Amino acid sequence: MKYILLAIFIGLIELFLIFRTRYMFSRHPVLTTSSMVIMMTIIFVHLLDCHAPLIIRYYVITIFSIDLVLLMILLGYIFYVYYFLRRAKVQGADYLLVLGTSFMTKRVPPVMQDRLDTTIATYHRLKDYPQIIVSGGHSSQLPLTEAGLMKDYLIEHGIPESKIILENRSLNTMQNLEYSSIVLKKNWRGKHVPRVTIITSEFHIPRTMRYIKNLGISVGYLPARTIPILRCPAMFREFTAIVWYYRYTVMSVIFIIVVLLFSVFD
Repeated sequence: MKYILLAIFIGLIELFLIFRTRYMFSRHPVLTTSSMVIMMTIIFVHLLDCHAPLIIRYYVITIFSIDLVLLMILLGYIFYVYYFLRRAKVQGADYLLVLGTSFMTKRVPPVMQDRLDTTIATYHRLKDYPQIIVSGGHSSQLPLTEAGLMKDYLIEHGIPESKIILENRSLNTMQNLEYSSIVLKKNWRGKHVPRVTIITSEFHIPRTMRYIKNLGISVGYLPARTIPILRCPAMFREFTAIVWYYRYTVMSVIFIIVVLLFSVFD
């Protein structure tokens, strides 16, 4: 009976995590990940109890495997984000490519402003004053595009209009990169390969890098720091997007771990 009760308890905790992890992580990311590690430890200790019914052990093994893979992806993603923050530095560039983000009004939203402020500071630090590509199409009911809103902000803050190139067709990150590469190719007149630095939020860089590899483009990255109250919810959203992007790989890894644990604890 105690094994059934423990299995039910584990299931309830799992359901709580499924429906509340985003809320918890958005406010207390360290506490949330620590709680997940503790829960994983409790479940693993339960795995060692060979007196539990076989079906209960299989049930616990499956939950353990799923949580283990998701936790490793989350911790790896968090490490990646802060790794780029620590290594961030301004390098020479022919183009600064600024990725847009959705907006609801004509006011520049905080995440977009962080990216634009980083772009402005970088532009003035580079002696050759690179071209700036602002990328983003329609993301609201307003006729204004993300690129148009970003262009207006840059001009208001002293960037010459002649230095700004618009890419205003893209609707997602992949299109940002693909359409911007087309615009860049049409605009570039130099003999060497253009140096491009992508400026986007720190939480957005890992997924951007994945898409860039698919396009076969070599670029640099400069993260725009996001205020914590907005960074943590965005990081969790990016984490779920990464899991979905690699869903078949994730499911395959979970399956392998389940089979291995079945063979060990059977």
